[in-house]
Amino acid sequence: MSSNWSPTARVELGASRYPARLLWLSGLSLVPVVWLVMWPIWAKGLLVLAIILLLRGWRVPTLTELRLREGALTLVGDRVQTLETPGRVIRLGPWLAMQTPQGWVHLFEDQASRSQLQPVYQWLWVNRVK
Repeated sequence: MSSNWSPTARVELGASRYPARLLWLSGLSLVPVVWLVMWPIWAKGLLVLAIILLLRGWRVPTLTELRLREGALTLVGDRVQTLETPGRVIRLGPWLAMQTPQGWVHLFEDQASRSQLQPVYQWLWVNRVK
């Protein structure tokens, strides 16, 4: 249901520096685990190689565009999704994660200015499920 007061916004999102940092942080967080595992050195080497290969293919699902129109939020990234109501939303510092029917998507504050993202933040706040 939409009204004349429904916000409309189209935000083109740029690339973020945070997904690369998360990749490095996830790799570095596994170093103590590999160090403490009670395996022979050759097995630890294979484990490190497997971790490196798995992390090379991993990336955070980010968004490239947001469209807010007629009470629905359209998320454009790897897939195009339209949300009538938001799922779970986590916002910590410069990071916002939204749960959608097709999985979690991530939005970082350096992808657009706060003034551009404000209507989206308001839509998420107003349409939250209590």
